[in-house]
Amino acid sequence: MYSDYNNNDNNMDKTMFSKFKEDTKFASKYEIDILNKLTNKNFNYDDLILLEKLAGDDYRKRVYLDENVQIGTMEFDLLDLEWKFTPSPYYYYLESPKLKLVPTKRRLKGKYLKEEYIENIDEYKTIVENTDYFVGIDMGKFLGVGIKRDNRIKVKDLQKKNDEIRIKKIENYLQDNKERINKLVQHSKDILVEYIQKYENKNYVINVSFSGGKDSAVSTLLATEIMEDMDVLFIDTGLEYPETNQYVKDFAKKYDLNLHTIDGDNFWDEVDEEGIPTKDDRWCNSTCKLIPLEEFFEEHYPNKKILTIDGSRKLESFARANLEYTRQSGFIDAQTNLFPILDWNSIDIWSYIFLNDVLYNPMYEEGFERIGCYMCPAALNSEFLRVKELHPKLWDKWACQLRKEDYDEEEILRGFWRWDELPPKMRELRRNIEKRCVTNE
Repeated sequence: MYSDYNNNDNNMDKTMFSKFKEDTKFASKYEIDILNKLTNKNFNYDDLILLEKLAGDDYRKRVYLDENVQIGTMEFDLLDLEWKFTPSPYYYYLESPKLKLVPTKRRLKGKYLKEEYIENIDEYKTIVENTDYFVGIDMGKFLGVGIKRDNRIKVKDLQKKNDEIRIKKIENYLQDNKERINKLVQHSKDILVEYIQKYENKNYVINVSFSGGKDSAVSTLLATEIMEDMDVLFIDTGLEYPETNQYVKDFAKKYDLNLHTIDGDNFWDEVDEEGIPTKDDRWCNSTCKLIPLEEFFEEHYPNKKILTIDGSRKLESFARANLEYTRQSGFIDAQTNLFPILDWNSIDIWSYIFLNDVLYNPMYEEGFERIGCYMCPAALNSEFLRVKELHPKLWDKWACQLRKEDYDEEEILRGFWRWDELPPKMRELRRNIEKRCVTNE
């Protein structure tokens, strides 16, 4: 049975898209705790702290107070295995800058400060001595960040002051973006209606894939609004977090879903023969997901073609950046995948979840972005180390397997096992570790 949605407009309404070009999210409780520890601030869990994904060795994100006010960058350092924060000029609206400069039209960015530029010169020596690395700069209409090097201060950045900066609440963002999110939802529903009707006319079976993550939660709810009683498929690989398995049951019960749990628990039977799965060779995806899924199709939909609704998004990864709304499965000949939320940013997913009080996986608040197999090589290493804290038995089981494959403790802690051949950035990290070991001898 279909709800009454029609695709009357094939032109994309650009006003429905987020201003962020990269995947962005509200800071989780765990990330707020980390940020507070790094900055010695007291951000609340309902404060609007936006995190925009950046390229880097591991976790690395710009930190915003709203869409236009960046206060710094938060990242996980794989060399030191610790979280770090780099302030940007607007951070010093939250903390009074210690260094005052004489206003000048000279270009100071990237230069060491001379005494003639410094207004509070009597305090300069004390400021330098008591600065670990970063120092805030106030220069008339500008705020800036300085870096301490060789007992001197080098100007890293300067930005014009913005007197309207204040800490907002998540609720402010939700209300400001509610109309935009509604447009995005309607766009996705239009896609669903168009393709479901098209493929049903071809006698396809329609179902939806649910992983236990936020994206598939949203795509599942949108799909079941359009077509009632469709099968919802969850593949239990035996490698999910316990919280995920419970969440899937709770989600299915709350939304009265026709849930099918597919047994994909084959990993430990195969790992000794296949070896450690890596970014280069994710054999586990076939063994634990695609083969069990194909067997399910053959049993439940014999001799049928299938359209599976999937929550993949372009901004999730480079691999998905070129996806179109439909794609023929590269593994299961009978299956075509439909991606109705392909154009959504992560901030749109979370906005929809909060606006509609959608039940979401509790692991997101614990610092995880990828909700799937706990030792997935595609996950961030900072997430894998979080497994060690929250689920030490799962960590120990996987670490034991890695040791059997001759990985040492440094390689395990820094996730070197995730590649068949280390990329340049990881080779550089290994060299830095070796240099540090030599220095400490």
